[in-house]
Amino acid sequence: MADRLARITSAPRAAPMLEDRRSAIEPILPALLRGVVFISVLAAPFVAALLAG
Repeated sequence: MADRLARITSAPRAAPMLEDRRSAIEPILPALLRGVVFISVLAAPFVAALLAG
């Protein structure tokens, strides 16, 4: 009985699947941040020219 209980408690649970899904999304965030920074750097001279009139 104890051997069976040990096998059941050592079985993988559903919680690590959520962590795996979250870790698949995390690499998107730095790439998205780099994209936003890149576009804002490209747009900065145009915004400055518009503000200067």
